[in-house]
Amino acid sequence: MRLISKHRFIAVVGAIVLLGAGFGLFWFSNSTEAEADNLKWKDFSEDDYGFSIDYPGSWSFGVSYDRYAQGLLNADLSNKKCKSFTQVCAADCADIRVLAGKIPQGSLTQPLFVQLYENLLAVKDTNNTALVEKSEIGGKTVYKVLSEGPTLSLNGACGGPLYIFETNTGYFAYVFTGLGAGASDVNKEAIEKIISSIEIKGK
Repeated sequence: MRLISKHRFIAVVGAIVLLGAGFGLFWFSNSTEAEADNLKWKDFSEDDYGFSIDYPGSWSFGVSYDRYAQGLLNADLSNKKCKSFTQVCAADCADIRVLAGKIPQGSLTQPLFVQLYENLLAVKDTNNTALVEKSEIGGKTVYKVLSEGPTLSLNGACGGPLYIFETNTGYFAYVFTGLGAGASDVNKEAIEKIISSIEIKGK
C-alpha cells in the first residue's frame, strides 16, 4: 500500500480532532508540583479492554470509552501545566492522548476503526523517512509520524509527533503527543517509557 500524502494524512487525523471537540476534551489546570514527583511513576490497569499503562506520578490521568466510536478506548495524560480552554500552547505543557481499539475484522466494523487502521497500514508501508520513523520500543514496532503542527496532538494547542503501533493481541494504538517548547518534565525517554508500558490484552 502506498503512503497517503502528508497533507491528506494530517487532514484525516484532523477529522478525529474535530470529532473529539464535539464530545468535549479533558482539560487540566496549572500546577506547581515539583518536577521530582514525576520520578514516582504510577500504573493503571482495567479489565474491560485489558488495558494497562504507566505514567508520571504527578500527572493527571483519565480513561473513557466510546467517546469517538463504540469500542474505542481513550486515555488522557497531562502534566497539569496546560492552559484550559485556549488554543495557545503553554510553554511547559505536556499532554498525551491514547486511542486504542481492536483491529478491524469483517464488514460490521465501524468506519472510524477502518479509517484509523488503514492509515496505520499506510504509515507502515512507507519508506519516507522524512515523515515516518520506525523503531522498537518495549518490544513493540512503533511508527513515529513527525509533525511540528498542532493537528496531530489531538488537544488542539501543542504540537508533537504521533506514535502508532499494533499489539500481538489484535489491537492497535495511536499515541498523540502535545508538548510545549519548555516542557522540561517530559522528554523522549519518558514518552518511550509510557509507550513501552502500554499493554492491551483484550477481554
